[in-house]
Amino acid sequence: MGESLSEKVSEEIRRVDAGEELRVCAACGYERGFHVSFLRDGAEYRIVLICPNCGARYDVGWRGKV
Repeated sequence: MGESLSEKVSEEIRRVDAGEELRVCAACGYERGFHVSFLRDGAEYRIVLICPNCGARYDVGWRGKV
């Protein structure tokens, strides 16, 4: 695992199951958790996790109103 952080975010959003804990990025192995972003989806937002190391994005099915 590299020390430098990527400046690009993946366009693809992978659907994943959070299970007991979702902390490790499946794409690069980064082990310190994720950033979050909010994508408008009608009246709600999709809460999307972004790996701060490689930029991979994950949708665990969380929705919310902001």
